[in-house]
Amino acid sequence: MISIGTVVLYFFLSLIIGSFPTGSVAAHLFGKRGLFEPGERTTMNTGEIFKILGTPLGILVTVLDILKGVIVVWPLIIAVIGAEAGRIWWIVGSGGLLVVIGHCNSVFLGFRGGRGLSTTFGVLLALLPVPAFFAFLVWGCLSFWGLSTRPGAVSAAAAMPIFSIPYIWWFHPDKLDFLFTVAFLSLLTMWEHRKVLASYLGLRTSGTQPPPPPEAHC
Repeated sequence: MISIGTVVLYFFLSLIIGSFPTGSVAAHLFGKRGLFEPGERTTMNTGEIFKILGTPLGILVTVLDILKGVIVVWPLIIAVIGAEAGRIWWIVGSGGLLVVIGHCNSVFLGFRGGRGLSTTFGVLLALLPVPAFFAFLVWGCLSFWGLSTRPGAVSAAAAMPIFSIPYIWWFHPDKLDFLFTVAFLSLLTMWEHRKVLASYLGLRTSGTQPPPPPEAHC
């Protein structure tokens, strides 16, 4: 029998684990500059963060952010509620959403945070490893070819449900309910990258400036 108290505790711990500011703590410990631009509620893009932290430390922070999602979906739920809760999609899915929400709105940073892609990948890696792997490939390829992580992040978020639907349909129909979690995580990631998405669509959002006119060439 699953008690409401253990479920509430699991949700609370999921939010706290997600809120732990891995990048900011690493920057402080190693004497690096802050990861937020003045007035911004989200951290700089991944490329800029890697320049500030350095590649080894940047990779470590990324891995730890991924582990947030993995830990919440797998060992934490078993430790707090029990193994049977891991088969209840709405409990697992809510924990996965809360860890990402905590990452993007850290209670330790005044509800500021990252954009959630690494932690989202961790949640999906624990729930649906094959679709998560292919979404990671989309992110990696587009980030490399586009020389920016932002196009890859938006595209990977859109690709999550596209890869998950056939995988679940053909191989894991027992995980059909987890498509709700995938859809919410995809929308949340795209929301956190909304300014980038709007710029691709030629739209302007609050706080953005129109692109400069192209340079004239003789």
